[in-house]
Amino acid sequence: MKYLKSLLVAVLLSYSAVSFSDGHGHPIFTPMEPQSMGGEFTKFVKAQSAFWQNGPFEPKMMYLMSLSAAAGMKCEYCIVATTGMAMKAGATEEEVKAAVMAAGIMALNSTMLYGNQFDLEKLKKMFAQ
Repeated sequence: MKYLKSLLVAVLLSYSAVSFSDGHGHPIFTPMEPQSMGGEFTKFVKAQSAFWQNGPFEPKMMYLMSLSAAAGMKCEYCIVATTGMAMKAGATEEEVKAAVMAAGIMALNSTMLYGNQFDLEKLKKMFAQ
């Protein structure tokens, strides 16, 4: 199953690179975009690539942060894609595991604080700069 997911990500990434270069939109999201958006969503999706490549973090770190967010929101699609992109950008299996663990730790801590109704103002004071 893991091999199948890796193969799917590799195929999607290679297809995505080809489709981006021909200027006709995104292979996954453009067909889903309502006509009423006038192509604006596709422009946004295509701009994400520039953000990941030219942002303040190295691409590998951006993909690992995205993976952590994807794991936290339980987006299966995002996990498959961001794991593949992180690995392609040089992430190790250990880095992928750590990104996923970070999401789990945040979720656990959030659940503990929320469930025990910890005083938010007290927490803000504890972490004030």
